[in-house]
Formats: sequence, C-alpha cells, structure tokens
Amino acid sequence: MRRADLVGGLALLVFAGLYFQQSFSIRTGFAPDRLGPAAYPRLLAVALGLMAAALLVRAVRGRSDPSPPPPMRAGIFGGAVALIVGYALALPSAGFLLATPVLLGAMIWLLGLRDWPRLLGTALGMTAVLYVVFARALNVLLPMGPLGP
Repeated sequence: MRRADLVGGLALLVFAGLYFQQSFSIRTGFAPDRLGPAAYPRLLAVALGLMAAALLVRAVRGRSDPSPPPPMRAGIFGGAVALIVGYALALPSAGFLLATPVLLGAMIWLLGLRDWPRLLGTALGMTAVLYVVFARALNVLLPMGPLGP
C-alpha cells in the first residue's frame, strides 16, 4: 500500500464531498432549465469522488506503484499558483479577452516552451476557442473589462 495514494484519495474524497455539499447553495434563476446551474458542479463532485474512491481501493489492495514520486519542482508550482491568483485578481478589471492569453502564455512559458510564435499562437488560439465555446455557444457571461460587452 502506498501511503501517498491513501492520504491523497482520502483528501480528494473529503474535498469532493464538501464541493458537492456547497453546490446546494447555488441559487437557481428564472430560466426554464431542467437541470439548473448546480448540475455541472454536482457532476464534477461525483466524478472526483468516484476517482478518489478508485485511488483508495487501489492503495488498499496494494496495486499502487511502490516507487517514490518524482520530486516536485517548487519554483514551477509556486509560479503556477502565483499566476492563477494574479489571474483571479486581474480578471474582473482586465476582462477575459485580455487576462486569459496573458495567463496561458505565462503558464506555457513557465512550463518550458520558449518558442514565441508557438507560445503566442497557443495562448491566443486557446483564448479564442474558450471564448467562442463559453461566451457564444453556451452564453456564459464572461468579464469583458475595457473591451466592453
């Protein structure tokens, strides 16, 4: 049994349960949607709970990989956390279309890609795809910032 899988599985299972419980505080609007806005968070919580349970079963049965996990690169982890916190703080004022390519480009650069045309193309392309899918196809309201509605 690998202790890290056991502890990680338990932590993820607790998180999934808390996430599921918090989905009941989501307010429903006046839209005639049968599922409501809480359906997707609940689906994510159930999926995470199932995967956490599978990890626990694997750890208890002794089927986990006994080799030690690879060392974590603290600089990359800290940089990723800082970028995500900065993105969350900048998103309301900068807007989705300005903040998202900056986040994606910085994250790609942090992970080691230094080919600027590919880095910029990926960041801008992913932002465009996310915008089309969420803002246009799914009608999700995204913060627009100085670019307006």
